Amino acid sequence: MKVYLETMGCQMNRLDSELVTVSLRAAGHEMTDDRCDADVVLYNTCSVRRHAEEKVYSRLGGDSRRKAHHRPRLILGVLGCMAQREGAELANRFGLLDIVCGPGQLARLPELISAAADGSRVVALDPDPIEARRGAKATEGAASADDSDFDALDLARDFQDGHAGAQAYVRVMKGCDNFCTYCIVPLVRGPERSRRPERIAQEVRRLVDAGVSEVTLIGQTVNRYRWSDGSRTFAFSDLLADVSEIAGLRRLRFVTSHPLDFTNDILHVMAERANICEYIHLPPQSGSDAILRRMNRKYTRSQYDELIDRAREIVPGVVLAGDFIVGFPGEAEADHEASADLIRRSGFKNSFVFKYSPRPGTAAARTMLDDVPDEVKRRRNNELLAVQHEVGLAHCRSYIATTVEVLVEGPSVRAGKQGFEPTPQRTQLAGRTRGSHIVHFLGPERLAGQYVNVHITDATALSLQGDREAGQE
Repeated sequence: MKVYLETMGCQMNRLDSELVTVSLRAAGHEMTDDRCDADVVLYNTCSVRRHAEEKVYSRLGGDSRRKAHHRPRLILGVLGCMAQREGAELANRFGLLDIVCGPGQLARLPELISAAADGSRVVALDPDPIEARRGAKATEGAASADDSDFDALDLARDFQDGHAGAQAYVRVMKGCDNFCTYCIVPLVRGPERSRRPERIAQEVRRLVDAGVSEVTLIGQTVNRYRWSDGSRTFAFSDLLADVSEIAGLRRLRFVTSHPLDFTNDILHVMAERANICEYIHLPPQSGSDAILRRMNRKYTRSQYDELIDRAREIVPGVVLAGDFIVGFPGEAEADHEASADLIRRSGFKNSFVFKYSPRPGTAAARTMLDDVPDEVKRRRNNELLAVQHEVGLAHCRSYIATTVEVLVEGPSVRAGKQGFEPTPQRTQLAGRTRGSHIVHFLGPERLAGQYVNVHITDATALSLQGDREAGQE
């Protein structure tokens, strides 16, 4: 069957979709970018923000009408975090929905599609996360348990056709145990579980053999990675060191980190290993101690500031990025100003800023009044973005007149807007530096997947522009 798969949300979801695509092709299905031509329509969903869920509701409404009136054999499925959060209620809300599949059940998707094609309605959810945590506490080391389904999707990866170009994500852990009061992730992704380090290294090695030169290690809180086999415990710094030694791996990244667990051993490994990129996504969420306490972030503003200072001291040229939530319950103007001050002090390359929206089941939704008016959230959101624009512009302009190494990703989305008709021999290309800066420059399309040196001539708050050094093909 022809399968349309749309992905929403984080890097973890994008990796899940990549691996799902490989498993569906192996089962004989054909992927398509045309939703209206598909026999199976799947949405890999996010529950972190209400807007993401509303987008899925809108898609399902249109698909259900099309199925009811024109395509009665169309198979509709919702995958991922939203499926896990709503479960059977989602299937009841959309009567023509065929598949509801939690993030831990994605390896079963080919069989779920077969069941739906035979007329069954399938709801496949992960075990209750609270019960799973109780089991982990009862059994020492269960957080690293080698259960058969844990990394089945990762282990089935096709190392010849299952990646795009020179870059790839590799999952090192799943779940989260932090229980920030605003966050739904522990309730839909379950408890923290780390993969065996040798399996991670094997996966990276096979990707490199297949042509990948840049790997990003991902986890809900990647720096909390921890594996114990009874005789030795692998911390995240150990994993970074081991993976960085793989021959042919030119760049190694990781996302996303929690400030509470970012210890000096990680910073020292970053400084010592030449192929570990000097880039850290380190979301503070707020610059106010009062709001950080209400968020259950478990660190203070001064501790975050001190971490940033250590990172800059130990890792020369480190580039930082952050996340912020505005309008969290109880946030006053002074709290908001503290977040603006944190952006200025930290010198973030970029920050993602989101308006708070209560997520059902979280502690904040249960116990706190959403008392910041929406118009105030919008204003604060825009004000933080304006501060970040100012800081990001100064950061990016500091690269003017320097030369940076760029991994070319392909034609820029701006290609064709630079005053001439692009051709395969000369178009506007986009790529990334070691510090994850987006760089635009002119060159032939065949440079995609290669590393080139670009002399930076101009900058915006979000990207660098420059000229490719002569003689690079």
